[in-house]
Amino acid sequence: MSGLLGISIVNYRSAGDTGCLIRSIVTGLATGPQATGPRVAIAIVDNSDQVAELSEIAGYAERAGVPVRVIAGHGNVGYAAGNNLAATWLLAEGAEVIWVLNPDTRIVGGRLASALDVLRAGDRAIGATASAAPGVAPGGGPDLGMVDLWTGQSGRPPAAGAAGSHKLVYAAGHSLLVTRRAWQDLGGFSEDFFLFYEEADIALRAARLGIPTRVVPDLAVQHTGGVATGATADMAAKSTTTYFHASRSCMVFFRKHYRHRVPFAAAARLGYAAKALLARRPDAATAVIRGTVAGLRA
Repeated sequence: MSGLLGISIVNYRSAGDTGCLIRSIVTGLATGPQATGPRVAIAIVDNSDQVAELSEIAGYAERAGVPVRVIAGHGNVGYAAGNNLAATWLLAEGAEVIWVLNPDTRIVGGRLASALDVLRAGDRAIGATASAAPGVAPGGGPDLGMVDLWTGQSGRPPAAGAAGSHKLVYAAGHSLLVTRRAWQDLGGFSEDFFLFYEEADIALRAARLGIPTRVVPDLAVQHTGGVATGATADMAAKSTTTYFHASRSCMVFFRKHYRHRVPFAAAARLGYAAKALLARRPDAATAVIRGTVAGLRA
């Protein structure tokens, strides 16, 4: 399938990771039967202060024949707005598919041209790639996330069986494919979210517009997770930035989509704050409460 694949990368103090991701993209284009395609353009949005490092990375990709635009000077506008900035340039370049990738992802298997297979579901579609655990050969299942539509608790869907009617399963935001028309119809990511819940929001809006989600199983992406934001599952190590923004975005999500369930989600957040306190993280508990209040006021 021909067409331009536009790759969006939002960088926040993670130029080293962004460089590794770019190298994995260039390597994927230069080897195997996909060496003649697809056409790729990359937009790197700098939400920090690493223009010099990112310009060097862009130069490496351009020498390999991949056009790159570094978008900087706007400050930290958040993940959703950053990807929207990237998509604006990529769509103007003629991208048929936008591929949102976190800096801490790597392309580790499959053909890059497979990213365009999401168009097989129609010109309005969202796609999930396959997951590959660090140090494990590619071949995992689809890279999906899941959120409880009563409490806002996030996690991964079960490997087998239905997730349940009160769960929303969505394509993971660290490797998300969106066709040109779907992106335009959705208006990109909602900038109500600064960090977290963007992919759950766009999945819910897509479903309501009848935009299907397709899995691209032969394109494997490895995700380290939480490198820039400290979004680890370990409560003792998780950053206060993550505690705050996850709580804020949770409340924004419920206020937008399930207003009658806001009290349940807020109560769940307060329970989470208590759990953080029991883990001897008073700073984390405070961040959860502050984020919850900020989301209720947003």
